[in-house]
Amino acid sequence: MTVPIRILLVDDEAAFVETLAKRLGHLGALVSTAEGGVEAYAVLETDPVDVVLLDMNMPDLNGLETLKIIRKNFPSTEVILLTGEGDMTRHMQSLEAGAFDFLHKPVPLERLWKRILDAAGR
Repeated sequence: MTVPIRILLVDDEAAFVETLAKRLGHLGALVSTAEGGVEAYAVLETDPVDVVLLDMNMPDLNGLETLKIIRKNFPSTEVILLTGEGDMTRHMQSLEAGAFDFLHKPVPLERLWKRILDAAGR
């Protein structure tokens, strides 16, 4: 039996989080959620995951700030950033800060799942 991929989905858009968490769960992932960077850190302290799906624009900490905190404190956790904006500067900054990937919303579920599997080493 294969161990499920543990994912933390971090986004302040509740409807997006609910829908994506449900869809990833149907694919066999165990999904935790957080509404922002501060909450994501608290979740990771008690419930380690394989992959974090992280929104770039959030009210408390932005995705780049949160990415740096995750990479420093949870170096074995891979981070995939998601954004609705096409900012190439942020894209490059994210990859330089250790993001596994940087994807633009909306991302087809099949493509996102492939990147999650790659990030988790599956």
